[in-house]
Amino acid sequence: MRAITVTVTPPEGAPPNRLFEDGTDVYPERVHNFNVLDDGSIVLLGRIRGDLDRIRAILEADPDVLGFSISGEDERGGLVYVHSRPPPAVAAFLGLPHEHEVFFDFPVEATPDGRYRVDVVGETNEVLQAALADVHEGIEFSVERIGPYLEERGDLAALLTERQCEVLAAARDLGYYRVPREATHRDIADRLDIATGTVAEHLQKIEARIIGALDA
Repeated sequence: MRAITVTVTPPEGAPPNRLFEDGTDVYPERVHNFNVLDDGSIVLLGRIRGDLDRIRAILEADPDVLGFSISGEDERGGLVYVHSRPPPAVAAFLGLPHEHEVFFDFPVEATPDGRYRVDVVGETNEVLQAALADVHEGIEFSVERIGPYLEERGDLAALLTERQCEVLAAARDLGYYRVPREATHRDIADRLDIATGTVAEHLQKIEARIIGALDA
């Protein structure tokens, strides 16, 4: 089994991605699941961070949002269910599993700037590449990884605290783990509005837990 990890940038104005435009203080965290309905609309369940009253106001004002609900609320955000009409490019991307022998691995991780890190899984590299070749030109994406499907990836994430997951997501998004390295502890600290020393401590604990799990 093979997998391609792609970072996807939704088209400007795509619901519910309008939540994350224009410098708002609302951020996606992850998409737990979605489904494309027969009429071309989509239903999506995800975790969102930020001012829930603002989130509700944006969704209520969006003509392409057919319905929504928010639950599991806490001081950081909540679970959001959205039924919306996506633009054709988004609908085509979400429909790839219906046209090709591939599927998306959930949850889908969101980056702080409103992009999504998607694992597309299939039996062979050829199947995966054929699916990506079918991506609508209105969707921007970059390939981060192609290789074996890592079944244990979710188990490793479960070893981390929610805050450690945030630090790791920011580090990956900023290029901290790329070669050559494209970000520093300061860059991550600025993104998350925390101290540089706190970033270093979190990354040390993250790396120790993951390496320890691999050696177990």
